Amino acid sequence: MAARDDAIDFLKQFGLDSLIGILDVELKKDPTIFDGQFGQDRMFRSIKDTVLYKTRFAGMALREKNGYKPISEQDYLAIEKEFDQKLRANGMPKGFYDKQEDFAMFIGNDVRADELDARIQQGYKAVYDTEPGVKDELKRLYGLEDKDIAAFLIDPTRFKQSDAIKKADAARRANAAREQGLQLTAAQSEELVNRGISQTTAQKGFAQLAETQELFNPMTQGETAITQEEQIAGVFGTNAAAAQRIAQRQAKRKAAFAEGGGLTESQQGITGLRTVGQ
Repeated sequence: MAARDDAIDFLKQFGLDSLIGILDVELKKDPTIFDGQFGQDRMFRSIKDTVLYKTRFAGMALREKNGYKPISEQDYLAIEKEFDQKLRANGMPKGFYDKQEDFAMFIGNDVRADELDARIQQGYKAVYDTEPGVKDELKRLYGLEDKDIAAFLIDPTRFKQSDAIKKADAARRANAAREQGLQLTAAQSEELVNRGISQTTAQKGFAQLAETQELFNPMTQGETAITQEEQIAGVFGTNAAAAQRIAQRQAKRKAAFAEGGGLTESQQGITGLRTVGQ
């Protein structure tokens, strides 16, 4: 029967062709019930109460629970394809957040394909495809284990996109410091992100700090140590008072060096620190 064959072909698109028996009951009553403009809608209404349908379109119930507007089954399928395309385009491994239940979670939380793409590009790939130490910093700063990091960066039910990306960026800034033998706190790392300090700028700034550590330690009576927080604020220009204190220390050391005051630090350590641009 052509109507039955068409119904099977339609259900196959959604992996629901095993439910054809339910539609057979309706077709026996009216062979044309699934014809016309609203025929597909009538098919879905006939099978909506089945476990298989509810499992296949689990995101529908989650959307309703979360207060998002309903979407059609065809739209649901199209969104799934968009997610799959984004995952493949980003080279994500097969089996990684690409199952129906993963897509249901995204759809149920009204996550768009472009948001998923941003999470992968600015979060996951930034951590796994760039500096290896970033993953270690995510563990140290935020207590995340390997199994949690991917979910932290991609799973919208755990963290907002902005929070996940910000923390990934903070871990990258912390790793730039770590590579120069410095250790930042989560607050210090996030402050650099909030201030718009780029990764390139962070790398330059921390390289400068590593080269000029002698400048920050007291060498004469009355001098006090310049704290790491002041060092960071000074080199990145985020605190005028800290930058002024460092400049004064530089001038003092330079003058003493010129007078032959017996300082043992290098010329670089005296005059080499500059505020880096963003």
